[in-house]
Amino acid sequence: MTEEKYYESQSFENLKYREETFRKYRFVDCSFTNCTFEECVLVQSSFSGCTFCKCTITSLRASDHSQIQNVEFADCNLIGVHWDELLPAGKFAEPIKKLQTCRLKYNTFAEMDFRKFDFSGQDITDSMFAKCRLMECNFKGCNLERTEFFQCNIQKADFRQASGYQVDVLTNKMSGARFSFPEVMSLLSGLHINID
Repeated sequence: MTEEKYYESQSFENLKYREETFRKYRFVDCSFTNCTFEECVLVQSSFSGCTFCKCTITSLRASDHSQIQNVEFADCNLIGVHWDELLPAGKFAEPIKKLQTCRLKYNTFAEMDFRKFDFSGQDITDSMFAKCRLMECNFKGCNLERTEFFQCNIQKADFRQASGYQVDVLTNKMSGARFSFPEVMSLLSGLHINID
């Protein structure tokens, strides 16, 4: 039986892990700077209240009660992360507390609660929000190229100056959402109509 490795309020810099399995690790209020985690797996591990700055996280996977809770990311590359796998047990808290100047590609967010979350200015491409609660979220100025929103509640969300989003008007709740022209025209693409 593996003993839990516990780290609290510690700083980690320039770590590089590829295809590593973190088994029974617990990080609380730790900071990670210039670290790389490529295709790593969390097993019975958690990150709570941690900050990641200038880090690259690629294809992170989790199993066996692993979770990320209230984590902040600044100037990070987050690629191929399935965030729903990282939800705390019972889904009582969300994995991401704050995003600042991050690039997200091939990310999946499913059945998550981001009410009033500030995504503004982020680069979120080739990603998917499915069945998420995104009421009153701020997507202002985001590059959302090829990012889909499916069966989400985006009521009162702000998409002004955002570009590239794919929002299906038939499956999303959109009352009060704000969009800017000409990007708002993309909302018509799923209706298969002709505009002259």
